[in-house]
Amino acid sequence: MAAWGAPGSGAGVDEWVEQLQSNDPKLTSISIFRTRKFGHEEVKKLTAALEGNTTLHELTACHHPLSVDDAHCFAAALRSNSSLRSLSVGDASFGDEAIAVLAQGLSGNTALQKLDLEGKGLGTAGATALAQNIDADTGLRHLILTSNSLGDDGAAAVAPALHNIAHVELQNCGIGAAGVRSIAEAAESNNGSSSKRASAMSLPELAANGVLPESSQETASSSRLHILRLDGNAAGLGAGKALQPLLGHVRELYVSSMGLGDEGIQSLVESLSTKSSLRLLDISDNGIGPKGAASLAAALEKLPGLAVLRLRGNCIGDEGAAALSSAMPGSGLQELDVGHNEITIGAAALVQKGMKLKKLSLFANKVGDTGASDIAEALSAGSYVHLQELDLSANDIGTLGVRRLCDVLESQAAPALEILILAVNPGIEDEGFLGQVEILRAARTELDVAWRTGDAASMQQLPAGELEAGAH
Repeated sequence: MAAWGAPGSGAGVDEWVEQLQSNDPKLTSISIFRTRKFGHEEVKKLTAALEGNTTLHELTACHHPLSVDDAHCFAAALRSNSSLRSLSVGDASFGDEAIAVLAQGLSGNTALQKLDLEGKGLGTAGATALAQNIDADTGLRHLILTSNSLGDDGAAAVAPALHNIAHVELQNCGIGAAGVRSIAEAAESNNGSSSKRASAMSLPELAANGVLPESSQETASSSRLHILRLDGNAAGLGAGKALQPLLGHVRELYVSSMGLGDEGIQSLVESLSTKSSLRLLDISDNGIGPKGAASLAAALEKLPGLAVLRLRGNCIGDEGAAALSSAMPGSGLQELDVGHNEITIGAAALVQKGMKLKKLSLFANKVGDTGASDIAEALSAGSYVHLQELDLSANDIGTLGVRRLCDVLESQAAPALEILILAVNPGIEDEGFLGQVEILRAARTELDVAWRTGDAASMQQLPAGELEAGAH
C-alpha cells in the first residue's frame, strides 16, 4: 500500500508513525506532498519509527526544506533500518552539510538500493562525503545526482564511489571533459573488483527493484557500473576520448547533449572492440553530421551486443543514413532512433537494410510522399518479421504517401507491427484518412495507428525497454 500526503490537508505524519511502529505490512511506500506538514518534529517522529520498522520500502519527501538536524535523524534511521530500499528527501536547500550528515547513514547499510539526490544543492564537499561512505558492501545500486552544480571537482570527488553502484545519473551537473575523465578512469581502475553484494543479489532482483532494465539482465557481470547517464553536461569534443575507459564494461551509456560533434564521436568509438558490453548508446543532440555517422557505422561491426542506438536531433542527413544503412545487416541493432536528422530519401534505405529492427523512429525528418512510398515498397518486398513500431510522424507525408503505407500494411506486410505513428503529417488531414485507418484496423486488429499530436509527443523518444503507448 502506498500512502500519499493529501494536497492541501496540512496534516502531519502521526497516522503513518503508528503504522510504522506496528509494522503494518500494508504500508510499504510513503510519498509526502509539499502541502503536508513535515517540519523537524514530524521528521523526528517519522525517522524514530523507521528505525525499528521492517515493512516500509520507499520514502519520498523531496519538496520539503530539511535541516542538518533533520539529516541527522535520517542518518540514524538508515543505520538501524533494514527494509527501506528507496529514499528521496530534501529540496534545493538541502546542501553539502546536510548531505554529508545523511551520507554517514549509508556506511554499513545493505538495505537501501536507491538514493535520489536530484537538485539537492550538492557540491564538492557533499560529493566527497558520499564517496567516503559508499563502499563495496553498501546496498546502494541506483544513485541519482542529476541537476546539482558538481562541476569537474565534484565529479572527481564522487568518482571513486561510482564503481560500487550499478546505475548512476549525473545529468546536467556542469561536468566538463576533465570530470568525465575522472569518472571513467575511476570506474576502469576498479573494474572487475569483487563484491559480496554483487553476488548476493541476482540480476532479476536488480531489475525488479528498478536498478537494471530487462534489456541489461543477460549481459551484466561482476562489474558494478552498468548504466551511466551524463546527458546535458557540455563537455565538448574532448568527452569522446575521456569516455573511452568506460566502453569495456558499461551496458548503457547516455551522453546526449554533450557537444561531442563528429570529432568526439570518432574518438569515442575508435577504442571499441568486440569485447564491449555496450547494449544501449544514446548520442542524441550532439551536432553529429555525416562524418560522425560514418565513424559510428564503421564501429557497429565491433558491437555485436549493441541493441539500442539513439541518434535523435543530429544532422546526419542522407549521407549519414546511407552509411548506417550499409552497416545494419551485420549489426545486432533492434532499436534505432534517427529522428530529426534531415533525412529524406535515405529513410527507405534504413528500412530496407533494417530487417532485424524491432523499433525504428524517423520522427521529424523530410521523408515526404516519395520517401513514404519507398518505405511502403520496402515493407512490401522484404521480410520484416521483427518490426513492431515505426514512427513516421512530422515527415511532410501527404495523402498519397499515407494511402500507400496503409494499403501495404493492410496486405499484411510487416506482420509483427503493433504501432504506426503518423502524427503531424498533412495526409492525416485528408477527409478519407479516418476511413483508411478503420479499414486497416479491421484487417490488422493488433495494429495501433497513432495520428494525434498528443499521441506522437509521448512517443518521440524510444526508451530502452518497452515503448509506452496506449490504444489510439
